[in-house]
Amino acid sequence: MVSARRESDRVTMRDVASVAGVSTATVSKVLNDRPDVGLEVRQRVVDTIARLGYRPNAVARGLRSRRTDTIAILTDDLEGIFTNALMRGVEDAASAFDVSVLLANSYGDPEKERRHLRRLVDRQVDGLIIMSGNRVRPRSGPALPLPGVPYVFLYEYGAAEPVPSVLPDDHGGAALAARHLIEIGRRRIAFINGPASWEATSDRMKGFTATLRAAGMAIEPGFVQHATSWAPEDGFALADIMLGSDTPPDALFCASDDLATGAMAAIHERGLTIPDDIAVVGYDDRSLAVHQRPPLTTVALPLHEMGRTAGRLLLEAVGGADQRHDIIRVDCRLRVRASTV
Repeated sequence: MVSARRESDRVTMRDVASVAGVSTATVSKVLNDRPDVGLEVRQRVVDTIARLGYRPNAVARGLRSRRTDTIAILTDDLEGIFTNALMRGVEDAASAFDVSVLLANSYGDPEKERRHLRRLVDRQVDGLIIMSGNRVRPRSGPALPLPGVPYVFLYEYGAAEPVPSVLPDDHGGAALAARHLIEIGRRRIAFINGPASWEATSDRMKGFTATLRAAGMAIEPGFVQHATSWAPEDGFALADIMLGSDTPPDALFCASDDLATGAMAAIHERGLTIPDDIAVVGYDDRSLAVHQRPPLTTVALPLHEMGRTAGRLLLEAVGGADQRHDIIRVDCRLRVRASTV
């Protein structure tokens, strides 16, 4: 008797058919919303499914439909400072369509990436998000060929693969910061950029310099410096040098919130006030920004929206939309706080 089944036993389609007094074929028709089932029989089967707690076998259903309603994220840095926000965006896009998300971490190791891809393909995932958790950079194609499996790059980009890549608009983000400082009346604007080897630093430099030049403002000698790391200590050291000059800046744009926190410490140590003596803008909108004294104006990376965009593009491809090589840059936003106004 079905009523005597142990809780640990899985309810099957045969059990539903037996209790509802119909064939397994009829149960299958109801599950697939086929029209050739009478209303009374359909309702009886639906009620039985609910009462028994029957859940269709996803693997078997996937074999029939060639879809498993599952996608995967393959990241190179599960502990990256941006990873969680990016993944939440992908998850939100997927959950809106009742699609599950698997997660794998390659730690940047091509062999680990290859093994993960093989397992994910064996599990018949419908598509893949291949993402970096810490920096924008070009990469080669997936470590394993993926014929018939759509994928999208997130926070990194392929050189020639016929798939989209989703990145932040770092050029536009730096322009937002520079424009804000100009609009509040600052005229000696300095820039502490990140390590020169990072692609984001080049994009932010271009956005900063283009905005100042468009406003007819010169960039003072020594007012643009590259830090050797993103650490607050570098921000402190470079800001201290600039503040010790005969004509110190009246505004400081830092290419990360960590650099900005170090710069703010140097400003405080010299007995200057923020923003009266010098305004400060950071970049990233890390959780620490709002807890600075004063709270830090910063350019917010659109991490969640980037994840949502990548998820949406992947689901469209799973649904049959054509993919092409495309770089999609998502707009950053300026979070204005007391370090500038």
